[in-house]
Parts: sequence; C-alpha cells; structure tokens
Amino acid sequence: MQVKAQGLLNAAKYIEETYGQNALAGILRAASPGVRETYTSAIAINWHPLDELCELVDLAESRLGDGSGSIAKAIGAAGASANLNSMLNRAAFYVGKPSFFMSRIASLWSQFNDEGSMHLLEMTTQRATIEVRDIVQPRATFCHILTGWAEEVGRTLGAANVSARHVECRARGQARCVWDVNGKFG
Repeated sequence: MQVKAQGLLNAAKYIEETYGQNALAGILRAASPGVRETYTSAIAINWHPLDELCELVDLAESRLGDGSGSIAKAIGAAGASANLNSMLNRAAFYVGKPSFFMSRIASLWSQFNDEGSMHLLEMTTQRATIEVRDIVQPRATFCHILTGWAEEVGRTLGAANVSARHVECRARGQARCVWDVNGKFG
C-alpha cells in the first residue's frame, strides 16, 4: 500500500515538536535508508510505502512510548489537526451538519491512500461509526494512527468529550476495521 508522504512528514514534525530534535534525529538514525530518504527528499504529495510510515511510528513508539500505540494515536491526531482544522471549522459553522463533513472526509480516503476505502456507517448526535475496507495487508500501527485521526476529526467537528475506539481490527484477526467515535456531536 502506498500513502502520501504528508503522513510521514507530519509524524516527524510531531516527534520533533513533542520530544525534541535529538529524539527525531535518533529515530531517523535507527530507521531504514528508505525512511530517511523519504523524510529528507519527499514533498507532501509524493507517494511512498505505508511500511515506511509504520516503521517511523514504530521506532518512535519503541523509543519514546510504552508500546500501547499512544504515540501512533497522537501522531494520527496531530496529522488530522494539521490537515483539517481550518477547513472544517469554517465549513462546519456555515452548514452545521457534522454527518455531511464526516461523509466528505471519508470520501477523500483515496486522495491519501492508494488502497482501500473509508465509509461512514452511522452518525448520530452521540457517535460516529467508521469502517476502513479492502486493505490487503492491514497494519496495527496504521490502525493506531487512524484511531488518533478519527478522534481528532471528531474534535474538529465540534464533538464534546470525544474519544475514538478501534472496536474491530483486521490486524488483530477480526473480520473488519471499525472505529466508534463517541462524543456529543452538534
């Protein structure tokens, strides 16, 4: 699977801003040549292997985290915040329909990922349920990143007390990848 380099660049920025330049430098030294090459030469719209993003995030998790996926989740949230906040805040106040924006965000999946699709299964005033389908080789790290991303999207849409849970995961052997984003929407 190929993803836009924007994710890897956002991850590196998050690591540097949160843990410092030395922490990022150490992670990059431990990374494969492909990850280092993507970090130093890619622009956000370039495609690169998902494995490179997951490698960078796994290294950050092993060196800076507790192995729970919390850093991956924070990286996903930071990426969503960087990409969505200004656009959605303006639009959400104009139209005021979080379900419209959640559906629109899900439909943009293929602009950032060359495999799979994202679908809004349900949206109420208390919960959104999202499914990612048709990824040939699911990665737990990518699912952790998407959990943080989904939670931040909920915040951006104005949900109060938002939390996201990955309730079904193909990387854990389950049949689907499904997230529940809980909070008070609208």
